[in-house]
Amino acid sequence: MALTDTLIDLVERGLVPDSLTRIGIRRLLRKRLQAVDQGSQDSNRSRQDDLIKEFVSGPIALLPEKANEQHYEVPAELFRLTLGKRLKYSSCFWDVGIEALDDAEVLALEQTCQRAEISDGQQILELGCGWGSLTLWMAEKYPNANITAVSNSSSQREFILRTADERGVAKNLQVITCDMNDFDTEQS
Repeated sequence: MALTDTLIDLVERGLVPDSLTRIGIRRLLRKRLQAVDQGSQDSNRSRQDDLIKEFVSGPIALLPEKANEQHYEVPAELFRLTLGKRLKYSSCFWDVGIEALDDAEVLALEQTCQRAEISDGQQILELGCGWGSLTLWMAEKYPNANITAVSNSSSQREFILRTADERGVAKNLQVITCDMNDFDTEQS
């Protein structure tokens, strides 16, 4: 396992070419699939059914306090220094011709709304809103929508509300801080 950990560390530090990284990922996935193979289709289907039951009856977020400790309650300034101006940290879209991080963030936000068929006037619930990249984008682009965003982080909530006020888009926006395991749409 020490070799695997060392290789993963080298990949995470950007010291391994993408082509080799893809080969390594494929090998790790193949190894994982072999490890969970129960030997027959029926056994695999039964194991899959058991996993689905476990996921359905289990918590939505396994260790929300660890997520807070590791990155949700980190000061926004850190993310301002490392992300684009929209503070989108879940993903970006680097289409042909996209060269700047800010543009990749915008394209990802546009595509998210397009694929989700978001339109003005809808009631929108965003779970796990991070630093509000999508929440704030929707508040700007869909001023007649009612947007409720849920975050596990008080500092993220305060950042989103402050930014919404600065951009003049707070009127159609509500941000709730709660553990997703306790979230209830009837009480919100």
